[in-house]
Amino acid sequence: MPRGKIRALAAAVAAVTALAACSGHRDSAASSRAKPPPTVQASRSHCGAGWSGAQAGIVRLDVRNTDVNAAEVYIADAEGKLYGEIDPLGPGATATLTADLAAGDYHLRCSVNDGDPVNGPTVRVTGAGGGGTGVRPVTSADLVPAVIAYQKWVRGRLTMLQSQTDVLARRLGSGDRAGAQAAWRTADHTWHTMGGAYGAFGATGEAIDGDAHGLPKGVIDPAWTGLLRIEYGLWHGESTTSLSALGNRLRTDLGRLAGELASTQFQPVDVVKRAHEISEDTLQETLTGNHDYGAHVQLDEALAELDGTTQVLASLRPLLAPRYAGLAQVDALITKSAKDIRAQRGWQAPAQGAAPSAGHALVDSDIAQLAELLAPVPTRLEPRVA
Repeated sequence: MPRGKIRALAAAVAAVTALAACSGHRDSAASSRAKPPPTVQASRSHCGAGWSGAQAGIVRLDVRNTDVNAAEVYIADAEGKLYGEIDPLGPGATATLTADLAAGDYHLRCSVNDGDPVNGPTVRVTGAGGGGTGVRPVTSADLVPAVIAYQKWVRGRLTMLQSQTDVLARRLGSGDRAGAQAAWRTADHTWHTMGGAYGAFGATGEAIDGDAHGLPKGVIDPAWTGLLRIEYGLWHGESTTSLSALGNRLRTDLGRLAGELASTQFQPVDVVKRAHEISEDTLQETLTGNHDYGAHVQLDEALAELDGTTQVLASLRPLLAPRYAGLAQVDALITKSAKDIRAQRGWQAPAQGAAPSAGHALVDSDIAQLAELLAPVPTRLEPRVA
């Protein structure tokens, strides 16, 4: 998740907070406009100083960091649930913290320079209305079992992919084009289950599945390697024996990735972003045909990416289920998306300026909705200082 965020944690997306401010809390919103928000301190010694009370509804605080280091600032209730945050707030900086609060007791929580949090004095919120759903914070330690489980699954898929690539390389070397194309499809499907969206596997991932965009000589650039380069050759008449070296290079790069995954651990903050990133990548790259070099396997890749999303969610589910009421909708939409993808008999990106087919529009809509539903997941599970 990008840093520098100022948001209401109770909102699934920013629009929800905006709607809450305009619907059902008109009096509070009008009052907030009429009366400037109080200026509240954030520091190790004066966390919450300046906040003495509020009316239920949309509450706004102008928070000023009076410490010499950057701070993370939260509104929390007596149970420790969070309702709004500013992260980070630089020394001497001021920003508005917004939260939708029901009547009850709250306090500011300040974590300076990622240190132990300090709670400010208890503040009573009174009146009717308001009431966003607080988020119980998750720590990096809480996420460790999920990260380990997901990384173990990815390593298992990589082992499978290495075996499939061995078959691909042998068929390339033997001159079996049809067999090599079938082996390529199998390997490509497995790769797309592994959650490699947004450069998740770094430079090695780029060598395995990078496209020709930006290369000086485009599709004939000698620096282009990996699955997409082999796809281009297999479906554009290049001899299989000329592609054999690329098959062997792919095996080498997959071995390098296996070594990297064996010696490093995924970062929790990256894993909680992965499901949303995969769905965005499906919408922006896979379904648009941006990476189609002749095999026309966008539908199969989209199904593989749904499998990858499902696996990320399976690892995160114990933490996510009690924190995100939209999870059942996510599950249902994944099932619907897979069904709608399988119902398509072909896939072609619409010509420039032309409307997409009904099937194309349906699948695009499914994945766009899925990306929107998954957008709150990083917020709910981002590791915070408890």
